[in-house]
Amino acid sequence: MSKYILAVDLGTTSTKTVLFDEKMKVIASAKAEYPTYYPRQGWAEQDPEDWWKALVSTTAVVLSESGINPADIAGLGVDAMSSMALPMDKDGNPLRKGLLWLDRRAQAESDWIRETYGDLQKKINSNDSDPSNFAPKVLWMKNNEPEVYEKTAAFLHCNSYLVYRLTGKMTMDLSEAGMSQLCDIKTGQWSDELITASGIDKAKLPEIFPCTDVVGGITAEAAAATGLKEGTPIIAGAMDNVAATLGLGLRQDGQAYISAGTATNAGACVASVPSDPSMLNYHHAVPGLYLVNGGVDYGGAGLRWFKALIEEERFEEIDRLAEESGYLDDVLLYLPYMVGQRAPLWDPHSRAAAFGMNPDTSRKAMIRMIMEGIAMGVRNVFRLMEEKGYSIEEIVMTGGCANSPVWTQIFSDVLIKDIILPGEMDVAPLGTAIMTAVGVGLFPDYDSALAVQTVRAAHSPDKEKSDYYNALSKAFVNLYKAVGPIYKELDDIRERFTK
Repeated sequence: MSKYILAVDLGTTSTKTVLFDEKMKVIASAKAEYPTYYPRQGWAEQDPEDWWKALVSTTAVVLSESGINPADIAGLGVDAMSSMALPMDKDGNPLRKGLLWLDRRAQAESDWIRETYGDLQKKINSNDSDPSNFAPKVLWMKNNEPEVYEKTAAFLHCNSYLVYRLTGKMTMDLSEAGMSQLCDIKTGQWSDELITASGIDKAKLPEIFPCTDVVGGITAEAAAATGLKEGTPIIAGAMDNVAATLGLGLRQDGQAYISAGTATNAGACVASVPSDPSMLNYHHAVPGLYLVNGGVDYGGAGLRWFKALIEEERFEEIDRLAEESGYLDDVLLYLPYMVGQRAPLWDPHSRAAAFGMNPDTSRKAMIRMIMEGIAMGVRNVFRLMEEKGYSIEEIVMTGGCANSPVWTQIFSDVLIKDIILPGEMDVAPLGTAIMTAVGVGLFPDYDSALAVQTVRAAHSPDKEKSDYYNALSKAFVNLYKAVGPIYKELDDIRERFTK
């Protein structure tokens, strides 16, 4: 009898539920969108009930389209965006909307952490403090919504919330815990030193589980709501970037990836405990491995912004124009840091900048400029990693940007590295399915689960362009260094004159 795995990918704008067979092939999938609320500038929230409704509706579609017996589903896993902070009361009810990774309201709390015990934070957790992370968000609620903080029985991530709705268990997976700023990266458990320094009540933090651990079975109530079988095993899950990395097949020291979507993430698997807090560092789902990450926080979204600005509806036309524009038609630079930047620059004031335009500059040259600029932002991440001793060779790439052959080739040319595109591009659900399959025993290990992986395409750098992109990338770094102080000056002007 065939067995199936259900993977739920909870993203910033939508949730996608995918049914896989025991060979990790997609049988059916469905997606549901939901809103993000922006109560003030710099704030971003979502209603957890929307996540649950999305899971319920997409699961119903998948079960209907596939026609399978829910009893044949061997397990379910949830991956999700990171970082999130959602306060839950003792009865399991959310006390407010969840604070998204986009939310920057906890800047003062993040600064306080850095100034008060920042060195301890970096030593134990290997991450710098940032408002997007879990601990600053929890501290913001403690400082600004004390009634919510006092009533909170546990602070959860968004995938943890769905795991709770399915199992009745409040948990946190190991990968999400790594970005909490309260976890010891060596042990993968809560750090009493960091918790004491923060002033957060440890009793409000759920138990941490390895990503593949089965934390419970679907309750009768959840089974009735979803159509799934009561008792179906649920694993702890992971952050989406960890799931995507596993879905790309990365499970060995030194393997690198680019997840080129709304945010363009770049990173590598490492076997040694990361110690450079300029990067984002956390546990991989594969035991004994860590992920070291940086990126461009508004990567692919930057091209979408320009597409809307020039009122072009089709990405195919954007690709055609970029391909028409030769790499030497117009020597331009684009800093892609449109919404502020986390690792490795840690510059909340940064914004996008286009440099070198003249009266002959065409929109097709500007399209190519944006594509090149985002690729150079990724090259800068890998450059900094290599300076720390990490080896970056062949790179696996996924995400919406990888659907563009033109852009993928630009990435290869700018990075001067081979780029591999996997056969299955929806890699976050695939990674979650693999974690679940290993967790429930369908596969004995990750190598067995990933044996089915295929390659869709490969791009090699054009050697003739290497000298040009080496020079342009150096100018890219110098441009950022030159304009960096102006970003802060603009924010000061904005605050002074727009109050």
